[in-house]
Amino acid sequence: MPRPHFVLLLTASAPLLLAGCGLIQKIPVPKLPKLGLPSMNTIAKIIPGLPERDTEGSEDPEVPFSTQQSLGFGHTLRLEVYEGARDPERIYRGIVMVNSEGLLPLGQTGTARVGGQKLPQAANSIASVFRVAGRNTRPITVQIVSVENTPVIAIDGDVRDPVFIPAFQELTVRQAVESAGGRKPGSTNRGIYISRAGQRRFFASLESADHLWSPQAGDIITLSPDI
Repeated sequence: MPRPHFVLLLTASAPLLLAGCGLIQKIPVPKLPKLGLPSMNTIAKIIPGLPERDTEGSEDPEVPFSTQQSLGFGHTLRLEVYEGARDPERIYRGIVMVNSEGLLPLGQTGTARVGGQKLPQAANSIASVFRVAGRNTRPITVQIVSVENTPVIAIDGDVRDPVFIPAFQELTVRQAVESAGGRKPGSTNRGIYISRAGQRRFFASLESADHLWSPQAGDIITLSPDI
């Protein structure tokens, strides 16, 4: 049984405790501001090495793109062009947009007519512009890094048709080759060349390339047609 003076103390302090609870309930709770997600341009400034978006400015529209479709007005490409094989020299680098006439401006070198072409044909058209401009004594390598912010990889050589595929993290050489349908039916060749930054490296087999190479945007995977 509680002592009488303790019961009296609880009875006397009860109103104060209840009043205190009421006071706590009336204290306003500040509202936290809603935090918005940063834009891609902001992220590019925060994260070192993250490339800027493929745009030529405020007048460059965002146009839907897939690697299976043809290029048209508003499609913006990130390009690197190299001359030479053993000691390649980068002769062009830029972000350029297909204009309303289907032309792709390439600075002082000229313009390439790429409207209505898929990426493999567009790469050939771009290379032709540099050859016509006098770059015809050494090989020209056109590396399309991305289109409309979609990173891409080229697969050509001993395949049914040259193709470009989207590049994604942890993509393997084997996955890239298989997505292109593999080699031509009946082919017994095994060699693979992979170009990056104008440099071309040879692998004796798909297994070797798959083990030693991690594809990245702009790479050109060429299945050797004779080795």
